[in-house]
This record gives sequence, C-alpha cells and structure tokens, in this order.
Amino acid sequence: MNYFKYLKSSLPAYIISGVLSGLAAFSLVTVHRYNNFLENSYGTIENINLKGEDVGKEIARIDALTGYFQDTFGVREDGFNAEKLILRALDEMKAGLNNSSITVSRFEDAGGEKQLPVEIRVPVTNYRTVINYTGYVESFRLPDFRIKDFSLIKEAGGGVILIIQGSFTAPKGGSL
Repeated sequence: MNYFKYLKSSLPAYIISGVLSGLAAFSLVTVHRYNNFLENSYGTIENINLKGEDVGKEIARIDALTGYFQDTFGVREDGFNAEKLILRALDEMKAGLNNSSITVSRFEDAGGEKQLPVEIRVPVTNYRTVINYTGYVESFRLPDFRIKDFSLIKEAGGGVILIIQGSFTAPKGGSL
C-alpha cells in the first residue's frame, strides 16, 4: 500500500512532466522544421536574386539590340517606314560604289512590297571589279536589291561601263 500512496501522490507529477516533455519534443521538432524552411527560403531568395541579375543583363542586351535595329533599320514599336529604309540603303550604296552614277525613279507598290527602281552605271577596268561591284550590290538584304538586268557597254573612249538595273525591295510599312 505504500507504493499505492507513493504512486497516487507522484502520478500527477509524472503526468505533468510527461506532458511537458511531449510539448518540448513537439516544440523542438517544430523549430527544427521551421529552421529548415527558413534555410530553404533563404537559398531560394539568393537564387532569385542571381536570376534577377541575369534577367537584368538579358534585358539590357535586348534593349541594346532593339536600339540597334531602331537606329540601323528605322524599326519602331509600331513597325517601320519602308521608304526610309530603302533610301538609307540607297545612300549606303552610293557611298560604297566609287565613281558611280545612280538613277532612281518613283516608289512603286507591288503586292505587299515597296520597290524603288534603280539604275547603276559605274566604270570598270577589269573582270574582278565587275564581280566586286555586282557582289556588293547583291549583298543588300534589308531592303533586298533585286537585279533585273546586267550589262557591260564599251564607250567610244575605250572604257567599259557596267550597268545594273534592279530595284530595292522592302516589305510595306508595318512589322517585320
């Protein structure tokens, strides 16, 4: 019976200590899980910051490329001006062909394209010069230069003139 009195008097203490131990274990597990969650969150935030820097660099690169297209080709957010694009290419062609005579006529609309007929007359001295001039003229891509006729004419003074007839062609205004 002494044991029964002892157990009866100490049982509430054992129950309270068991409950407190259970609460302590539960709190320890909860704090451990919370700590792991915080570490994972911190790693994710660092990863987001690194990716944010990469995205910022990519945005800057795209902005630079967009600026290049706007400056070089006259392309804007709402499209581009085909005539301006063709005239800019015509200026570039004139600068690239030494001693040439370039004649243009009016802009024409053909289908979904804007065209500017062009006739180029340039003196040549040898076959290599003919190939170089023809290759230069064909190198235009936007706007495209389409050769319609190609001829060599001998002048009375003995010189040879290369005549290239064609047209600059670009899509009508709008988007590329």
